[in-house]
Amino acid sequence: MEKKLTALRSPFTGGRVFEVFDEEEREFRKEKFQVHCRYYVCEDTGEQFTGDDQEDLWVNEVYSQWRIRHGVPFPEEITSIRLRYGMNYTQISKIMGFGVNQWKQYEDGCMPSESNGKMIRAVTNKSTMLSLLESSRSEFSESEYDKLLSQVKSVDEFNPDDSLKSIIYGRNRSVDIMNGYGSHNPAKVSAMVKYLVTRCKGISPTKLNKMMFYSDFYNFRRSGCSISGLQYRAIQFGPVPDHYDTIYDNIPGLEKRVQIYHEMECTTLSAEYDGDTSILSKYEIGVLDGVLSTFGALSTSSIIERSHQETAWINHEKEHGLIPYSEAFGLK
Repeated sequence: MEKKLTALRSPFTGGRVFEVFDEEEREFRKEKFQVHCRYYVCEDTGEQFTGDDQEDLWVNEVYSQWRIRHGVPFPEEITSIRLRYGMNYTQISKIMGFGVNQWKQYEDGCMPSESNGKMIRAVTNKSTMLSLLESSRSEFSESEYDKLLSQVKSVDEFNPDDSLKSIIYGRNRSVDIMNGYGSHNPAKVSAMVKYLVTRCKGISPTKLNKMMFYSDFYNFRRSGCSISGLQYRAIQFGPVPDHYDTIYDNIPGLEKRVQIYHEMECTTLSAEYDGDTSILSKYEIGVLDGVLSTFGALSTSSIIERSHQETAWINHEKEHGLIPYSEAFGLK
């Protein structure tokens, strides 16, 4: 259990309030899950209470664990399936035998049944989609059916998006506590990197690595999900996104400038601000702004020193191991 003093005043006594981070067992669909929880405690009375967003933490983690346990796709995966086949919500719902608004609800985060979730995953296979389309032929006019058939047949079994995901996320693309239950979305990684870089007006890769780490882990501590879906590794100079060089080399518009300073090579990352943050939620932007406010003015050496105080780094540095996002609850 971690307990931190907050600036809040108790609604019961007006006294001091602590925010508590703990692990608890919660039940969902008659199954039990061990999840992280946040709540407030009044120092004077010991009474517990929650804020508006604190329930999100354990709920999101329960949902993520349930999806993983039963092989049910996450919302962004569900969206990518529909877009890959070029269908609208109504068309793909008819093919799957779902209610008229059901597919859209799944994309918006509504939890499918286990059977529906497995059906959705199955249609990532083009031959399965073709078979279901054929069996639902009566749902469409002849011209609409022919158009859908042509669309599905034209889909390449090799998805170019998978190649970029492999570059950004590596070969091990599991969704679990090691990547903060985040989706594999290269566009979101790009938006996150450019948001931090442009507001720092030039930043070393080493400092950016730490700011990425704090952004993702603080977001997980608040919501039960990372922003980027990246894994982080503990190395000599602190936590870093796994294979970060490859990631930064593949961010559109990100420039590397190498200068010689006191006979040493110094690299600075810069980017032109494009103003498009639509792929990031307001909550995620708030987390990024908080990290910029806390760490933006620090020197590279200072943020390294700060990261070396974190148990997330201390517990895994010796083996240069991956850092599980559960370590977010011990951050200073």
